[in-house]
Amino acid sequence: MQRFRWLIWVAIIVPSVVWITLHFTATQWWVENLIGVPSLLLAYYLMLTLFFVLARLWLYTALCALMCAALILITPPNSRVVTANCSSPVTVLQYNMLYYNPHVNEFINYLLSHPTDLVVLQEVAPEDGEKFKLLDDIYPYQYGGQPEVGYPSSQMILSQAPLVNMSVFHTPDGQNVISGTWRPVSGKRIKLLTAHPPSPRTKELWYRRNALLRTIEAMIEQYPADEMLVIGDFNLSANSRRFSALFPSFETAPVASWPNWNPLFDTPAFTMIGIDHLWLKSRKSGWRICSRRADSSIVGSDHRMVRTKLGY
Repeated sequence: MQRFRWLIWVAIIVPSVVWITLHFTATQWWVENLIGVPSLLLAYYLMLTLFFVLARLWLYTALCALMCAALILITPPNSRVVTANCSSPVTVLQYNMLYYNPHVNEFINYLLSHPTDLVVLQEVAPEDGEKFKLLDDIYPYQYGGQPEVGYPSSQMILSQAPLVNMSVFHTPDGQNVISGTWRPVSGKRIKLLTAHPPSPRTKELWYRRNALLRTIEAMIEQYPADEMLVIGDFNLSANSRRFSALFPSFETAPVASWPNWNPLFDTPAFTMIGIDHLWLKSRKSGWRICSRRADSSIVGSDHRMVRTKLGY
């Protein structure tokens, strides 16, 4: 074993060094995707830890256990409490519900029994959108499903408070950003942007996702507002450098929302990543993100719905 000690150190140290280096230098679509999922490296160190335990090499076991702990710590948790004292709160729910979700009726019942100020949905099938329209007694302000609007990039918005000046910005490559103004309380006007860029499963889709992110950045720069809210399934890991550089003047608090591996049990957060994001900018009123929580009570999608509480 003494002769192979250097190989052990290489096996422990080199993967982390490579991971950190690629985190700051990755330019290839597949590299960025891999680096954005810490659980892949975590699985490697868990196997090393088990090997060293069986070999009774306790120093190496401790080092690998520390690596595992560090990777778990950098993975978004299921919930975040930014401030415990949140006055005059409003709630925002976002959910990539998966096309033709077999549990859509359960989700509708949830919306009925848990009234929410703003609901932003992705992957809404038109048939399901028609069902959501029936909730107009609780959510009288809706965007999506109207003639000549449809469901832009499969999105739909439900609100208890007025949505005004709503429109869709169409990009040259056929993507869509919904924009408008949300008035959750009297006298408050929040510029609202929602989007659902594609999953970067291929190089082309990676370019399209990044192009839509740049489009949203340009819209924020060209049409600035003191109060802004950006919401959606952005298919961008919160553990990526690209995420860290987005919207620097906004507040955000990522939570683990994808992939929901198995709806029959509560998927551990350290095996997931955060891609269902919300950014808030509030310069005048002092609004902030109070808390965010990825909720697994509704099944049927590979995403968890995320509830965000905003307030003072």
